[in-house]
Amino acid sequence: MLRGQLVGGSEAACIDQIRLLEDIKSAAAAAQVVATEEFRHRRDQAEADAGIKLEQRARGIGSEIGLARKVSPQQGSAAVRTAHTLTTDMPHALAALSDGRLSEYTVGLVVKETSHLDPAGKTAIDRHMAPRYGKTGSRRLAGEVRALAQQADPVAYMKAHALAKSARAVSIRPAPSGMAYLTALLPLGQAFACKKALHEAATAMAFSNETVQAGPAQLEADLLVQRLTGQAHAEAVNIEVQLVMTDETLLGTTSTVQTPGHTVSVSPVIDNTGRHAEDVFTAAWMPGYGPIPAALARDMLDPVHDHQSPARVFLRRVLTDPVTGDITKIDTRKREFTGALRRALVLRDQQCRTPWCNAPIAHLDHAHPFAKGGHTSAGNGTGLCARCNYTKENPGWHHTPTNTSTRNITTPTGHTYNSTPPPITPSLNRRV
Repeated sequence: MLRGQLVGGSEAACIDQIRLLEDIKSAAAAAQVVATEEFRHRRDQAEADAGIKLEQRARGIGSEIGLARKVSPQQGSAAVRTAHTLTTDMPHALAALSDGRLSEYTVGLVVKETSHLDPAGKTAIDRHMAPRYGKTGSRRLAGEVRALAQQADPVAYMKAHALAKSARAVSIRPAPSGMAYLTALLPLGQAFACKKALHEAATAMAFSNETVQAGPAQLEADLLVQRLTGQAHAEAVNIEVQLVMTDETLLGTTSTVQTPGHTVSVSPVIDNTGRHAEDVFTAAWMPGYGPIPAALARDMLDPVHDHQSPARVFLRRVLTDPVTGDITKIDTRKREFTGALRRALVLRDQQCRTPWCNAPIAHLDHAHPFAKGGHTSAGNGTGLCARCNYTKENPGWHHTPTNTSTRNITTPTGHTYNSTPPPITPSLNRRV
């Protein structure tokens, strides 16, 4: 059944199976909660018996849980906190997760909305909300819990709000079809003020002759870009594009397709959509985003086609050995990864090398420590986020180079995870 085989041929049987599988997912999540808290308790007890100070115990367990769950270290740490809260302070929520009344996502919202309370406050709200578990949607339930948590301890809530303001940030993540999400985490009042200003300005422009083809939502997005960059047009932004691409992608020239036994040169062909043939097969790569089509890469280099408000676009090109792809002329005597070597390693690794950690690279460090004879080279360099780099310094953690680019990451429990960087420019024409 778990392999997708239906228990019956009717529509009703399909619905029954979907319902049952949803309950199984919740029950499995509850079992994971219990196992996570048991692991945390055992590690804490073992380190206490070893004489390790309280403030130094259980370092890195969020990363271990993240690897086991195939998620980022941050999500692993959140899972540890959630497990501790559910098992010790919120037994009704854990029971609702176990029997399928709450999903893993919803129970996570309940825990987050009570995070500023002490254990007694969490338990009181859990007891009060128990009859509501499974009776309403996740957003409504989270709102009810939030209201109760604010009433339970308004002083603690305001302290948590003041602390949360230090986490304000702007982030970017890929979206389908060559788009991206630009997200700002702001205090509530500031966020609404920004949205209101954009909405009012866009509404005033919505019916002018110049913006007849754009709706209010599109105008808000254009205004955001214009106001942040100071440009007259949203498309005409000054950018430095670190695009990794082949010459065929950049220039739209002849591409070469290799197959077992022979090599074929393929000239550009315009299909019935007006695209070059290699636009379909050859992607460029933008660090921090990922693959983009060849046509879009070329368009970024000439974003304003009317040339009335030309953007200044800087293209940084990275060259590697045309046969092996390895970085050449490496200075192994330096301690720090700098200059061209640093840029090349960031482009190679693209994001933190810990499996399932999607954080951007903050540190370039030696897989085999420099103090123990490790070279400052591409073969020994590893891009990591700050958290993962600090974690690997804890006892029991080892990052072992297996060749020029791959690494084996071993945790204190002896589990080993392989880390392999993705291809720089994935292509359907390239043999795996």
